[in-house]
Amino acid sequence: MRTTRWNQQRCALAVAGLAVAALAAPGLPAASAAGAPGPALRLIAAQRSITLNSFSGKVYLDTGIWVAALGSPLQFDVRRAGYTKPITIAQIIHLRSGGTVRRPLPASVLDGWNAGLARFLTLTVRNTAGKVVLTQTIPFCPNTYDPERVSPGSPRTSPYPSQCFTNPFALGMAWGVQRGWATNPAESNFLGRSVKLPVGKYQVTGTITPVYTKLFHIPARDATATVKVTVVKERCCLHGRPRAPRGGAPQQPAPVVRTLANPPPSALPDLVALPAWLIRVSHPRRQTHDFLNFGATVWVGGNGPLDVEGFRSQGSLVMKAYQYFLRDGKVIGRVRAGTMGFDSQQGHNHWHFEHFARYALLDSAKSLAVRSHKQGFCIAPTDPVDLLLRHASWQPPFFGGGACGSPTALWVAEKMPIGWGDTYIQSVAGQNFDITSVPNGTYYIQVTANPGKVLHETTARNDISLRKVILGGTPGHRTVKVPAWHGIDPEP
Repeated sequence: MRTTRWNQQRCALAVAGLAVAALAAPGLPAASAAGAPGPALRLIAAQRSITLNSFSGKVYLDTGIWVAALGSPLQFDVRRAGYTKPITIAQIIHLRSGGTVRRPLPASVLDGWNAGLARFLTLTVRNTAGKVVLTQTIPFCPNTYDPERVSPGSPRTSPYPSQCFTNPFALGMAWGVQRGWATNPAESNFLGRSVKLPVGKYQVTGTITPVYTKLFHIPARDATATVKVTVVKERCCLHGRPRAPRGGAPQQPAPVVRTLANPPPSALPDLVALPAWLIRVSHPRRQTHDFLNFGATVWVGGNGPLDVEGFRSQGSLVMKAYQYFLRDGKVIGRVRAGTMGFDSQQGHNHWHFEHFARYALLDSAKSLAVRSHKQGFCIAPTDPVDLLLRHASWQPPFFGGGACGSPTALWVAEKMPIGWGDTYIQSVAGQNFDITSVPNGTYYIQVTANPGKVLHETTARNDISLRKVILGGTPGHRTVKVPAWHGIDPEP
């Protein structure tokens, strides 16, 4: 079973989706303020007034205030040189000459790895008497699922990814707002950030905080925007449009290509097993078993994407799978690579490649204690891990799900671009570890990529990861302690 934050946020945005008025932008500056390199940032209110719904007395404070990047793109590289190194952020300034300048920024502007720029925008809410009844300061994630063009002269497309949040073991991310485009800070601030606000009329002012007005040389007139807000009780039906990732065009059948005896290293992916995370123990009601749940990610680096395609013949219940190799976006060959089988269980109902990963719980001597029965995978990019690699794809053709076929499919293509990983949350019986009869003590969760060595890759040295866990407690009340991994501790 795959569970992603992307699915959670997409559903939330679908409920809270608001139609955004078209933005007319007369007199927008063509370049940043005099003497200030980089883009000119400006707050733009899409409309002067808006009505927001109150759900059990709480309101999602999206007033339609956008952060626009004018003159040149707003871009950041967020990376760490290794897992023992701190996360750093740098602004990438695009020059008119066509070059770029890298401008290191203080680490204090980071809101962790995932949320974007910390404490970027303050929302001040006043009632009809002018009294301040609420203030909320939120981060700013430049990447969102639906950035919007500011004017007819804006570039038609944006190259940046659709999210800031990522895997806790990520190495590099790109954040950005395209030149002449705008991002809504409230959009990525939805989950867990609704506020208490009684039914009534208000005035909401958004103000970029002083740290960023100084850092990006934003004039006071461009750092604030005000919207009149009417809060009403929850209506029976919302008609917000769901927000879905761009792309996902129907796939075309793979061309007829030759079989390669030795695929060239220049076209090979590198499958990397990350340490397990989101590690928990559970004891489901009406059961006598204890389980160890965990998340596992395998990601792709190297020189080419992972492209595994299955073909069915003569009514077979399995598909023969092939690994395809690309150079400059064009297929140059293929090899046989195991099989695909159809999984009809609830939550799946699609074709699984059966040789992607394997999970095991090892004892303190690193001998097998329990094996996960998870065997098949619908491969798809769910987590950006290192989008700063040379050939990384910032916008995969589909995201968070995949196109893994129906029971009647003849052909299925499962792909992972460079820089992305596929995360599965093992919380289903049979996929997680049954630890009912496992004694307390020290163990290791082993994640193995390409366990059958049916996939060609640049190296197998990083195919296995181990995450130490310490089991304790009593039957029905088992506990787990998870030491940090190289100082990284994603377990709350």
